[in-house]
Amino acid sequence: MAVVEIRGNIELRKALRRFTPDLEKALKKELNRALRPVVREAKSFAPAQSPMSGWASRSFSEGRFPTYNRATITSGITYSVSPSKPNKNGFTSMARIVNKSAIGGIYETAGRKNPGGQAWVGTNAGGTGKGVSRSSNPNAGRQFIANLPPIVSSLKGRGRLIYRAWAENKGIAEGIAMRAIDSARTEFIQRSKTTRFTRAA
Repeated sequence: MAVVEIRGNIELRKALRRFTPDLEKALKKELNRALRPVVREAKSFAPAQSPMSGWASRSFSEGRFPTYNRATITSGITYSVSPSKPNKNGFTSMARIVNKSAIGGIYETAGRKNPGGQAWVGTNAGGTGKGVSRSSNPNAGRQFIANLPPIVSSLKGRGRLIYRAWAENKGIAEGIAMRAIDSARTEFIQRSKTTRFTRAA
């Protein structure tokens, strides 16, 4: 799953939520303001029609490879301004944009690891391993990637939807988010010097 994350001090978020819920609410509002335009732009990069006829949705398809569907892609591009749970490496995020659908992930990153497509093994190859092409067409992967727009690099990753939107945003969203986090931290510290906090209900 493709993800753009805003890192920050999760302990600060916990303290804001516990002792100064008004600051937590204001921070969420600013994070929303930062990420919403990026998500809207990322969705706009998904074309209305499949970029190739063979990938279009069709009746009675028995193929396991997901067919192109713009509505599925755009509904899967979302954001959250709540702190995440630690991932397998122990990292958390203050806010994030995610591309959650399988078809959105394919459109986002196809060709990123293998610009010429996955290694072709053919339809008669045994096994169920991933990372290889079992198409009847040995050039299917290369042709598939050639029909997609170029992959765009951003400071958060490389892709055609959320990473492209992040690159074209040119740091505006991250600037808004980081200023909001710094402002909340500063205000919290100032209040802590003059107020004896009691836990918010």
